[in-house]
Amino acid sequence: MDKLKKVLSGQDTEDRGGLAEVVEASSLSWSTRIKGFIACFAAGIVCSLLHCLPHGADEAAEANV
Repeated sequence: MDKLKKVLSGQDTEDRGGLAEVVEASSLSWSTRIKGFIACFAAGIVCSLLHCLPHGADEAAEANV
């Protein structure tokens, strides 16, 4: 009950932002995060490029004509 009173009155000093808690709880270093971002970004580009390639649908349609 005392904790609730402190929070409601604005006297709670333990409240850190949600982002600060997430950053402190993570065990990844910033360099690992950057490498992961670059890897995911590159994988997204590769998937986008592969999506643009023909998948043989035209060949199957021509064979049925």
